[in-house]
Amino acid sequence: MNIGRNQRASTRKHRKQQHLLDVTVRSRKASQQRNRRIVAWFCSLILFAGIIGGAVYGARKGLQKFFWDNPDYNLAEIEIKTDGNLTREQIVDATGLREGVNIFSLNIAKTRDALVLMPQVEHAEVERVLPNKLTIEISERRPVAWIAAKYDEDPTVYAKSFLVDRKGVLIKTQNQLAEYLHLPVIYGVPTDNFDPGEIVDTPELKAALDLIRLSADNPERFQVRSIDLSKGYCMVVTDQRHAKITFGIEHVDTQIERLGVLLDRVEQSQREIQTVNLLVQRNVPVTFMAMPDPGAIVDEPDASPLPAPKPAVKPTPTPIAKKPAPLSKSTTVRKAEPVKSKTTHSSTKPVRKAIPVAAPAQNPTNG
Repeated sequence: MNIGRNQRASTRKHRKQQHLLDVTVRSRKASQQRNRRIVAWFCSLILFAGIIGGAVYGARKGLQKFFWDNPDYNLAEIEIKTDGNLTREQIVDATGLREGVNIFSLNIAKTRDALVLMPQVEHAEVERVLPNKLTIEISERRPVAWIAAKYDEDPTVYAKSFLVDRKGVLIKTQNQLAEYLHLPVIYGVPTDNFDPGEIVDTPELKAALDLIRLSADNPERFQVRSIDLSKGYCMVVTDQRHAKITFGIEHVDTQIERLGVLLDRVEQSQREIQTVNLLVQRNVPVTFMAMPDPGAIVDEPDASPLPAPKPAVKPTPTPIAKKPAPLSKSTTVRKAEPVKSKTTHSSTKPVRKAIPVAAPAQNPTNG
């Protein structure tokens, strides 16, 4: 009988088991393929890292041999250019540079920062010049005034005095140039707690520095010699003619213009200003120097005591001549009259000379 041909080859349970076996085989193959890919990627990474590491190692060895250990690149010359009075020793000590080191081992940025930290240095440039040279260019700060605490202090010798540049940076220099002795002095600024390189940005000092900068355009007409800031709300300025001019600490440029108009008017009158108060907006108070008397004898005062004046001696009467002189002719006497002399700094007394003066005729009969 052919009944068995029409029956199913497997049961449902058997087909399910075959399906599970097929899935297990495929997942195992996928896992093996994934593991092979991971191993291949890892090997490629190791190979790439080895190539990179070898290249870096070779490059370092090459640099070490041809640059770092090459005596041709040892620092043999340090060229320094500066526009101020800093010495070579001061610059080298501040940077710590020394000849003989490899030029590629120098930290250019660190060297530049060390130079800028010096109070005298405003700008610095450092550059390598292969194979064995280093150039340093320095722009030093230009002091524009002295700063002192008290009016009776000499800032050029007092230890607590400082030079200051146009930005308010304090400068302490060991080598004073001759031009520093003629700089204006700003008094009334406490300097006990100041250090070189510090920036003083008080409104009073800023106004004083602005005044010095603005007045530098025409020094023959108005030149600042000293500025007193002790009052706080104003600046008392002494110019080259010893005039006292009071400025406010605000709108200094406007006050300079008003002073220029005033000087124009004063020059026409040929008078010397003694004091000016520019704090007043209108009707500016002005005093002038006393005008010398044209007829007075101008002489410097003598410190030595003058001798007491001698009593006047009466002239001895002239005996009457036997033959009287005619009345038409007058007797001439001489009178001492001072001679005008120019002002000098010596202690010489004014010279007097005798000038003939006609006296009225005398009657010979009157003894």
